Amino acid sequence: MTVLFCDVVGSTSLAERLDPEDVLDVLSAFGDLMGRVAQDFGGHVARIVGDGADVYFGYPLASEDDAVRAVHAGLAIVEEAGRLQHSCGIATPVQVRVGIATGLVAVGAREGLAIAGSTPNLAARIQAVARPGQVTIAPGTRRIAGAQFEYQDLGDFELKGFDEPVRLTAVTGAGEPDGRSAWRGHDTKIPLVGREADLANLKARWTLAATSRRIQSVMVVAEPGLGKSRLASGFDQQIASVAHTTVRLQCSPFHSNSMLRPVVQHLVRAAGFAREDTQALLVEKLDAQLAVAGIGAELDRRLIASLVAVDGASGDPPLDLPPVAQLQMTRNVLCRYFMGLATEQAPLLLIVEDLHWMDPTSFALLDQLLATAQRVPMLVVLTSRPERPCELAAQPLLIRLGRLDEQASRDVVANMAASMALSAADVETIIRRSDGVPLFLEEMTRMVLDSRSRRCGALARQPEVPDTLMDLLMERLDRLGGGKWLAQVAAVIGHEFSRRLLYGAAGMDPASFNEALQAMLRAGLLLRVDVQGERLAFKHALIEDAAYGSMIVKTRAVLHGRLADLLTSEFTNMIERQPEVAARHLSRALRPLEAGRYFLQAGEQALRRGAPREAAAHLSEGVSVVAAAPAGHERSEAELSLLSTLGPTTMVLAGPGSEAFRDVQRRAFTLCHELPGAPRQFPVTYGLCLYHWGRAELETARWLAEDLLKVAELRRDDAEATIAAHNMSGMIKLSLGDVRAARAHLERSVACYDPQRHASLYPVYLMDFGVFGRFYLALATLITGDEELAGRHVQDAHELAARGNQPHTLGFSMAANCSIAVLRNQPGVARKFAQQCIDFCTQTGFSEFMGLARISRGWATARDGQTAAGLDDMEAGIRLWQATGFENWQSWFASLRAELLVDMGRSDEALAELDLHLGRMDRSGENLFRSVLLAQRAMLLDVDRNTRERLLAEATGMAAAQHAITWIRRIETRRGASHSPPHAGHRAI
Repeated sequence: MTVLFCDVVGSTSLAERLDPEDVLDVLSAFGDLMGRVAQDFGGHVARIVGDGADVYFGYPLASEDDAVRAVHAGLAIVEEAGRLQHSCGIATPVQVRVGIATGLVAVGAREGLAIAGSTPNLAARIQAVARPGQVTIAPGTRRIAGAQFEYQDLGDFELKGFDEPVRLTAVTGAGEPDGRSAWRGHDTKIPLVGREADLANLKARWTLAATSRRIQSVMVVAEPGLGKSRLASGFDQQIASVAHTTVRLQCSPFHSNSMLRPVVQHLVRAAGFAREDTQALLVEKLDAQLAVAGIGAELDRRLIASLVAVDGASGDPPLDLPPVAQLQMTRNVLCRYFMGLATEQAPLLLIVEDLHWMDPTSFALLDQLLATAQRVPMLVVLTSRPERPCELAAQPLLIRLGRLDEQASRDVVANMAASMALSAADVETIIRRSDGVPLFLEEMTRMVLDSRSRRCGALARQPEVPDTLMDLLMERLDRLGGGKWLAQVAAVIGHEFSRRLLYGAAGMDPASFNEALQAMLRAGLLLRVDVQGERLAFKHALIEDAAYGSMIVKTRAVLHGRLADLLTSEFTNMIERQPEVAARHLSRALRPLEAGRYFLQAGEQALRRGAPREAAAHLSEGVSVVAAAPAGHERSEAELSLLSTLGPTTMVLAGPGSEAFRDVQRRAFTLCHELPGAPRQFPVTYGLCLYHWGRAELETARWLAEDLLKVAELRRDDAEATIAAHNMSGMIKLSLGDVRAARAHLERSVACYDPQRHASLYPVYLMDFGVFGRFYLALATLITGDEELAGRHVQDAHELAARGNQPHTLGFSMAANCSIAVLRNQPGVARKFAQQCIDFCTQTGFSEFMGLARISRGWATARDGQTAAGLDDMEAGIRLWQATGFENWQSWFASLRAELLVDMGRSDEALAELDLHLGRMDRSGENLFRSVLLAQRAMLLDVDRNTRERLLAEATGMAAAQHAITWIRRIETRRGASHSPPHAGHRAI
């Protein structure tokens, strides 16, 4: 309880100066005053003896703010005592002294109300040293009362009966007692120490954002516990006096592949959604929140409503947009939403917590927001752990937080322990074992303080400091009693969760559950995320880890299994949106095959939403989990199902020549031939064949393609087999230089393809055969002499890709058009499509298309007379292409690069480049551009045109030779008289 002891100052001398009747009136008025004030503030007058009184707060009924009530009562007593002189009609002023202390006591009723313990003695000793008219409080009372009062530190006092000095505080002012809830969020904050330079950097960026009205960004990188969030919050407090808006986006390790989850969380909270809200009310709330940012257009509103799962509530028909288009449009609206929250009068502080756990789509949105050229007064503060590099297009200012030095660590402990003195030995132990990590310092200090206060009041002997932080966190969990089990269940669910899900998983009766939950909230282990208290979260990830690690494996597995069953039976809407949640619980419940099915669903769902990175993450995790199942057909079938989708996804992300794609396809190929009936043999073989083609391992690719053609011949009515087999055979024949055979295969594939009927092939291959086939057909048509028809084929490919809205296909069509434009000697067209492709790939990835586009743009730049700049761009593109493992097409790039080298007078380098790639072609059998390289080499060796054309006709097919001759005549015409003579050494060769 909190004990208030009050005494009339100088009562003996007062009795000497006043008549006995006046003294009696004063003491009677004093007693009335104490009773009235105690009643007003919920105290119990335990004793009034002459000029002294004891008032107890917390007995017989406890209140959550007894210390606050006692301090308010003390201020009221001092104020009203000053009026006793006038009310009693005496000439002598009446003053009182008030002492207050908080702690544990024992209560008995042997002779009236009696209490025992150090707390009442401390209150009496404090009162005795207080000055007249002063309310003086003990350290524990000040800590509990917090920022609802103003204080004056009085220093340490030696008090009779207490071994250690006691630091006392005078209360100098207070707000209205009914307003305490308004101060709860502004309670005394631990000063942020050791981060002064970091705060100054943030302040400078904030000023720049406000004055320039440009988005500024800062990345705070540090290990867990070093104070990333604390720095962001501290800066928000630092600018509290400046008009601004603060928005926080919190990422989660359990949702790092759940699309746009941090943004959805913010929208739901900002709009004030409640579980009992009707759909109509949800729409109304969402519209109101969007209006704050100036988002009111019907399509914009419906896009965001769809994102937060309240679409259709207003009677509107569902959006009928391709997934990729809808996702991009949603990202655009969200960008405008955040920009709309920032105004010149109130700039926006956007804090993104734990960027290392952000899903790729949210990351792309953030990247898009930071790259905007619009004038917006906004500072984006990002926090991230260092284990996962986060590369943004707009490079933020980097702040790396280290551990605190010894002096800063001492400051943290001193600030934490300001309300209760710690011995030097205690401080040294805390500093040594915390190793400069602010979170460890704070938690260990708090544990010591809590332990002291919990035992015998403010000056109780502290228990032994735990040996490790885990011991510290476990001790905090153990103090919860029955709440420890609930903390463990919560840790199994994850960092943030709903109250309803926690109750369902805990298996507790309602009363016990509520009691345990309140215990966790009181202990500060959990925080309420929303106003209603329906969403809860752990205060620290380390507390969550401690609770999770405190269970044996079998118990964890049982809980994960219980949660999985609960989610899939009673939370079906959540699992439909996020099947990865069920997958992770099932994997940790040691049910790998069931988990694999949900990981497959999560991957397929991400692909439908146009998010291949998230898909690859889900599918890869599924493969790892399924590997833990017992060997047998079931495991092999589950693994093959995942690999069959992971293979094309990896091809899209890393390129068909990548090692990652190779590993997936080889494993899938082995599995399908081990299983009865060789399931999925055709698409898996196609994928493996695609890899060998991409690596220019053409002989292996050729015999795999022959197997595909055999299947297609056997299944004459199977359009999939016909389209895919002839598509692959045409690509391989083209690389081998058999252009007429390639054209025949590709014409058959394209003629058989129907966009409507064969749309189902895309999820299997992640290739639109109509688009891919038309590009290679355009190339074969061009080389066989029909440029106009080639142009129509590649234009049709782009239009078909635009209708389909699959990102990989759309990027491919742009790269295809700029490539054909280069081959047709159309620099303007090449530049247009190359820039479109570069802009597109900057947002979506696809390094191979980015590389091809930069090569084409470099060629076009060189054609404009900026040869050096064009060569730099081209070489950067070649490096991007090579990084994907793609060997095909490099001979063409060598031809383009050699052309520019010659124009720059670097003929020796050009000849070396051509010789290098002719050697590569000899080894691989790639012949598509052999004639071009031979023609260029002959030119450098100063062979006359007639001889060169005869040699080409003899070395290659007539169609390829004619293409090479046309190519070289263009080069000669463009160079004209400026062409430098060949080197004497070349002439000799």
